[in-house]
Amino acid sequence: MGNINLETKDYVLSSLNDAFGDDVVQSVYFRLNMRRRRYWANPNKGSRFFTLRRSKDVPRMLQTVRQYAEEALEDLVPERLQSLIVSATQTVKSRVDLNIEITRLTGEKQTIPYFVAVGG
Repeated sequence: MGNINLETKDYVLSSLNDAFGDDVVQSVYFRLNMRRRRYWANPNKGSRFFTLRRSKDVPRMLQTVRQYAEEALEDLVPERLQSLIVSATQTVKSRVDLNIEITRLTGEKQTIPYFVAVGG
C-alpha cells in the first residue's frame, strides 16, 4: 500500500490508486455497497447489509455479517477469483470489521478491509 522514501524518510502512498483502479477490488466494493435486489440487470447482486442498521449489536451479528458478505460475493468465485475467505471481527461497538482475502486466478492473494455499521 505504501513505501518509505529513503531520502525524506516519509511514508508515501503510491499504490492506493492502483488498488482502487483494479476491477476486482471495485467489483467487491460494488457488491458490498449495493442493496440486494436493486440492480436492474441482476437482482441477485448486492448485499443485505442495509438490514443490519436497525438490528441490535449482539455477538451473533459477526456470523450474520460474514454470511451476508459471502452471499454478496459468491458469484465472483468461479468467474474472477479462485477463492474467497471472509473473516469478521468486532473491535468497536456498533461496527463489524471484515477482512476479505481473495485469491485471483493468477494465484496472487490480496486482503480487502471493509466495515459494516451494526445497530443504532
